[in-house]
Amino acid sequence: MAKIFQQIRVGNVADDAVAAKTGKTWAEWFKILDKAGARMMEHREISQVLQEQWGVSRWWGNVVAVGYENERGIRADGSGPPEKRYEVTLSKLLPAPRTTAWTAWEDAALRAQWLPDAQFAIAKALPPKSMELDWPGETRVTVRFQERRGRTTVVVTHAKLAEDETDRVQRYWSAALDRLRVLMASLTGGF
Repeated sequence: MAKIFQQIRVGNVADDAVAAKTGKTWAEWFKILDKAGARMMEHREISQVLQEQWGVSRWWGNVVAVGYENERGIRADGSGPPEKRYEVTLSKLLPAPRTTAWTAWEDAALRAQWLPDAQFAIAKALPPKSMELDWPGETRVTVRFQERRGRTTVVVTHAKLAEDETDRVQRYWSAALDRLRVLMASLTGGF
């Protein structure tokens, strides 16, 4: 069974990152700042509240203030609230060495056997360890390959997704990785 992971981002800062550095998630900060009347404050005032009343560092105070202003649509630059973005991560153990698994992604003819009609560009690659793919819809796919004892775990992270896309993308990659596993087994005589 593929593992699923979803994460909230505000701007470029993930929920777990803001929680690790400030002790609170984005949702918790938004609730606290709403209660403090931050919608009516200037950026500097929001940052000061975070620093003085909540003990947040100056840098993280600014990060949280900007995230809050963007989320609530009150940025002075008029940029408005960004969409929250999600990511889905799945992994699959393949009965093949890493170089074979890598080739199944890189070689168009092999890829067509398990990922038909996929339209993407390889944006960055570190053979045979990882690759980043520019996927349609301005989303990004990162693929990592980890080999142990002749078998490879492939980890796919599909990022920059809208919330309503996550279930469909999870099903898509789960089925694709199942097909990849079958292909690897047929090429290597594995399980």
